[in-house]
Parts: sequence; C-alpha cells; structure tokens
Amino acid sequence: MRLLAPSPTISMRSELSHSTPFITVRLLRATARFVDAYGWILIALFLAVSGWFLLNDLGSRHLDHDELYTFYIARAPTLRQLFELTRTVDLHPPLSYLLVRGSLGIFGATAWSCRLPSILAFLATLVLIFRLVTQILSPLYGTISVLFFWSVALTYQPDQARPYSLLLCFSAFMLASWYRAIASGDSYTSRNSRFLTLLSLTMGGCALLLSHVLGVLPYASFLAAELVRFSMRRKSDWQLWIALLTPAISILTYLPLIRHRSGILFTDEYTPTPARIFNFYWDSLRFVAVPLALVALILCLWPARRTALAEKPQAAPAPPRTVLYPLAFLLLCMALIPVGIAIVFAHTGTAFFERYGVVAFLPIAIIPSLLLGFRTQRNHMAGLTVALALSTILFLNTSGKVWLIQQLGNLTPPAVARHILNALTLPKLLIEPVKPMAPPELLKALESARPLSNLDGIDPDLPLVANTGLTFLEMDRQASAELANRLYLLNDRDFAAAIAHDTVFENYDRLKKVFPIRGKVEPYCAFVGEHPRFVVVGAYNHPQGWLLKKLDMDGANLKVIGTYPGITEDAQVYEVTVANFGCMLRPR
Repeated sequence: MRLLAPSPTISMRSELSHSTPFITVRLLRATARFVDAYGWILIALFLAVSGWFLLNDLGSRHLDHDELYTFYIARAPTLRQLFELTRTVDLHPPLSYLLVRGSLGIFGATAWSCRLPSILAFLATLVLIFRLVTQILSPLYGTISVLFFWSVALTYQPDQARPYSLLLCFSAFMLASWYRAIASGDSYTSRNSRFLTLLSLTMGGCALLLSHVLGVLPYASFLAAELVRFSMRRKSDWQLWIALLTPAISILTYLPLIRHRSGILFTDEYTPTPARIFNFYWDSLRFVAVPLALVALILCLWPARRTALAEKPQAAPAPPRTVLYPLAFLLLCMALIPVGIAIVFAHTGTAFFERYGVVAFLPIAIIPSLLLGFRTQRNHMAGLTVALALSTILFLNTSGKVWLIQQLGNLTPPAVARHILNALTLPKLLIEPVKPMAPPELLKALESARPLSNLDGIDPDLPLVANTGLTFLEMDRQASAELANRLYLLNDRDFAAAIAHDTVFENYDRLKKVFPIRGKVEPYCAFVGEHPRFVVVGAYNHPQGWLLKKLDMDGANLKVIGTYPGITEDAQVYEVTVANFGCMLRPR
C-alpha cells in the first residue's frame, strides 16, 4: 500500500507547476483591476512625467521661422493690430495668437512661454482621449488609447508654437462632448446637465474653427456623423443640431485669409502626392506596428481562447447601434482628413505638410482600443497584454532606445539587432529621391567644409545674405546687433516663380514694417549690382531657395566657407563673387 502512495516531493512539484500559470494569471488580473480602479491616478502620473520632460525641453532651442510669426504677432502692441496681422501676414484664425499672448504676458517673452499653450493643449488631448474611452469601455482601455496616442505622436512635434496642438485638443474636446450628448440621450438627470454638455460642444466647435482653417474638416465630420445618427433614429435632436451649427459663424473669419492666400505660389516639392500621403499614414503607424499586430492577433484568436483566460463580461453594456455606428463613422471621417486635405490642396496648388493631418492621430489611437474592448467584452487579460506591450515599445522607442541598442550590440549579431530594431520601429517604405546638396563641383568642397558655430568670424565688411526667408528671420532673431546690421534678404518675384516656383517670401519688405526685423530686404538686381562680393547662408537645393541657383546661373563664383547648423535650414556658407553681372533670367 505504501508503494501506491504519492511521493511528497513529486506532489509538491506537480502542484507548483500547475499552480504557477494560474498565479501569474491572477496577478495580471489583479494588476488590470488596479488600473481600472485607479486609472486616473496612473494617467496623472504619466502626464506629470511626460509633461515634465516636455516642459523642460521648451526653451532648449531657438524659435524657428514659423514660430517667430506666432511670437511676433502675439506681441503686437494692440489687439486690433494682432487681429489685422492674422488676416494679412500669417493667415490663421486668431485663437492661438491670443493664447500665446496671454502666456507671454504671464511668463515673459521667451521661447518657453511661447510654446507653453501648445504643450498644454497636447497634454489636454491625452486627458480627453482617456476620458472618452473610459466612458465607452473602462480606464484600462482608456490607458491603452493614451499609450497608442503617445506612440503615434512620436512623429509629431507637439511643442511647436503653432496651432496644430490646439487643432488636436479641440477636436478631442468636441469628440468627448458629442459622445456624451448622444450616449446619454434622454437620460440626463437634469436640464442643466444637458445644457452644459451642449454648451461644451458649442464652445469646442468655436475653438476648433478659430484655431486653424483646417479645423473646418473635423468640424464637418461631426455634422456628417450626426446626419448618420439622424438617418438611423429618424428623429432630429434639434438641441444638438443647434449646438453643432452655432460655431459655423466662426467660418466668416476665413474670408480675408482665403483672399490673401490666393496669390501665393508654393514650390512643387511640397505639393501633395500619393507617396506623401502614404508616408503620413505609415509614419503614424510604424511606431505601433507590434502592438497593432498583437491587437489583430487577439481579435482573430479570441473565440478560441483558453477557458482559463475567460472572464465574465464587465458590467457596462455596449453602446446601442444609434450611438456606436455614428461614432465609428465619425472616427473614419477623421482618419481620412489627411486625404481630404491632400485633394483640396492638390487642386489649389497649396503646400502640404504632415502636421496638417494631426487630427488623424485621434482615430488611430482610439479605434484599436474600441475594437479590442468590444471584441473581448472588456477582458482584463487582453487589455493588460496590449497595455504592457505598448508600454514596453514606447519605452524602447524613447528613453530606453540607447540602452536597447547597447544591449543588442553586446548580445546579438548586427543583422539580428537590425531586425529587432526594425520590428520595434518599421522603416519608411516610400522614400522620395533626395536631391544632392549642391552641384558636383561644390560637393567635394562641402565634404571637407568645417562647421561654423557662429558667423561673427566671417569678414565683417561683407554683407551676409540669407538664401530663404526661413534663414533670414531666424538669423535676424538670433544674431548679434553687428551681424544683423549686415544681414540681407533678396527678393524678386519673377526669379522666385521661375526657379523655385515659390513666392512665399516675396513680401518680407512689408513684413519689416510690422515685425521687429533688423535685417534689410532689397531687390536682387539692385543689391548684386552694388555688392559684387558677399556671403550667402543657405542650402543650395532647398525647395524654396532660388538665390544660390540664380547666382550660379549668372556665372557667379561660389566658394564654400563652411556649414552652419544653427538654423532650421541645413545651411551651407558660400562666399560669392560676381563678375560681368547682368540681371537676366537665363535657362540653365
């Protein structure tokens, strides 16, 4: 009989081996329940840490060309002049300048305070996303959306003192208010609650339209989604329609902007193409490729999940079809906004930059969480698995990147390390051909050119000419009084249109009258006729630069002095000598 008795050692090991997976599952479930119970605290800590790093970085670099527009307009002597400049100079609605003006007034006229409203708007977007997805699903899935959004936004510069973070913030604010309005239906506890929700929707719409002219596209998406909801309910929500349509009055502020912009030419290099639109979406997704693949795998395999991982559905029911379908349609419209912008801009010949499509970050961050939550019935294990994957990938793509590269270099062959890094962040697929920095005769000299930390050491008797308005405005702000006194920008609409097909910088002589610019703006022919020898700072093949190409066409001698990395334009420094000058445009 004793021979048939189980061995104590074998029994202990067997019990341990069978219980370990269940202990792990219970620990993960407890962690998920903790996130659901204290999600707001975790998000607050996440915002505190990320906000600390972003705020510390605000003043670490100079204001670039576009940010200087914001800075100078916000510092206009009077509000009347501020509004006038937004209609004639920068061609944006006034809200972003008013917010920056308030920040400058409180914290002083610095790069830090100029960028502060953009950072705060970006952080507020995270809070709004978390609140929305928490209301639909749970705090765990709200955390997933926040992690998705932060990972997607790695391709975006949220601290730039421009209106794009406001565009994101107020789109998210409208989204959260609109969802609350349609999800609650007639179940409001009081008329005041309904009124406040609709008032927040109206305020969000006005702020969205007054932040950027492109705000009209996400605004139109809400109108389209409400039409879908009306077609399903066969009943109009007149109060909601009034709240949605009231902000449309803000569009009247666009009329002066459109009239002034109509005469500007934009370089072909920035026109929207299928490759540029594809790259926008690919760049937005390539940092979250692994978490997205994990979500897709869970969605496909969930019906065959192991019983040990199964849970009872969470208490909150799924939204009705009259709520869920309009929400899905709205998110789809937001995801397609970059395509809509590209179509309009291609038709009007307007430049397209990736930051114009930032509203698409919202559906990219929210849709995976909603699909996962509804498919798994808010399962804790599924949500926590994706959240841990996102947290790991986000860490390895940011502060942990240096550590990861060091470890991979020590533990794996280079080929394996490269594949692992590519799995974390997929490479670009469509890379547009890069033009050489300069003609072949100058490339050799540029290879051995020394970087210049400042331009004060260049012959003080020579005028200093900026290749583009980008370089001119930034150098004018950064330079010493002596350097700014010999700084020039040359203009000629015919040469700019024929060589670069870009006339964005043609009115800088008028800009000097409204901005505190110290440098001088002169016509090309008059300046070169008077100064046969001068220095040019800029990139030869910059898409908006025509000056260096024109000098080369006119037979001027371009001697490379060095490179200057202190500005946005990847600049080279040339000493120019002009002989037998004739101010004529000749084909190359």
